[in-house]
Amino acid sequence: MNEHSTPPPSESSQPPSNESHERVPAFSAFERPVVRMKSPADMADALPYLLGFYPSDSVVALGLQGSRRRQGGSVRVDIPAPAAWPAAAQEVVGFLLALSEQRDRPPDAVILYFCQDPEPGGSAREVAERLRPLAALLAEGFRAAGVPVHESLCVSEGRWFSYTCVDPACCPQEGALVRPPGSTSAVAAAAAFAGIQVRGSLRDLHRELEPLAPESVATLLHAFEREMPVVAAELDREGGRERLREATAALVDAAVLRFGRGDCELDDHDAARIVLGLQDRLARDRAAEWLDPPDVGHAARLWRYLARRCVGPFEAHAAAPLSLLGWTAWVTSDTVTARVALGRALAVDPTYTFASLLYEAINCGAMPDTLCATLRAERTARSRRPARRRRGRLPRCLGRSSD
Repeated sequence: MNEHSTPPPSESSQPPSNESHERVPAFSAFERPVVRMKSPADMADALPYLLGFYPSDSVVALGLQGSRRRQGGSVRVDIPAPAAWPAAAQEVVGFLLALSEQRDRPPDAVILYFCQDPEPGGSAREVAERLRPLAALLAEGFRAAGVPVHESLCVSEGRWFSYTCVDPACCPQEGALVRPPGSTSAVAAAAAFAGIQVRGSLRDLHRELEPLAPESVATLLHAFEREMPVVAAELDREGGRERLREATAALVDAAVLRFGRGDCELDDHDAARIVLGLQDRLARDRAAEWLDPPDVGHAARLWRYLARRCVGPFEAHAAAPLSLLGWTAWVTSDTVTARVALGRALAVDPTYTFASLLYEAINCGAMPDTLCATLRAERTARSRRPARRRRGRLPRCLGRSSD
């Protein structure tokens, strides 16, 4: 999965905009912490703060702009199989150039990172040598585009290796230790002052959204199987789609409130009903209205809970709750989780338009404010409309939950 970001303008030697679940405090131009990255060691230390997590099996390209090397856009892609390295190199170059031009202008230089840990029994140095041809392809691609490589680093098993520096006093061939977050480095100190947190590895973030083992949710799978034909039958009836939307909204509202009271589980039938109901675009959009504190946090927990339980033949149904999780993360400035959730939504359903649009908006540096205002206005307008008389009773499969 490709990941692009355009953080707000900042010195390349300063900590980046926060991509964790905490908001960065606002600093004036005179209060902003400044870190001068004078060496490859400083650049290696800064990487997890640039992204908000430790990249796993990743190529990261960071654009630099202007004589003061201000931080521009960044691109992260998975390291592919060696046969795909030439295409991947062209892809990264193209992504970063397009992203930087959307933001301001092409980058004046670039920093490249290649992050991969060794296989059992291997060494970090072996990884660095194996990835050297990929680093050369990236460097050639950027130079051909008129963008010099300021530094190119391999980060593996807590050590960094430079592909551009041959001075052993500066960049030893056996690599040098990366100073971990929480150390006394200038980068760590400035990041702590700015409130920036590192969320763990990218692999950990993906693992948090992996579907559960089917055997652990067997009763939920049976609930899905029982409810699907009932939902299908209701959709065939006159007015059935609207009744299902209203019932889904009621179930979502009740579930968010339950999670807000500290509950961490749903009845299997309620979970199945919500997931099936969210397959309707308008029902999903209404669920996205849970976007304001403190309820947005409760909604995020609900979407994560539901997404991980879409397993087996219902795995593609996870695109809806994963996209809603990405949405709640975006509106709370947690773009790390937003990208991971939306990326997974597109992995289970590459045609899911809602996830694709949100992912593109985040990557282009857009803000969710306009969409938030639209959803709030729709919620307010609906609350002022007289309640419709429902024709007939709601179907049992999507009726209001008992609580």
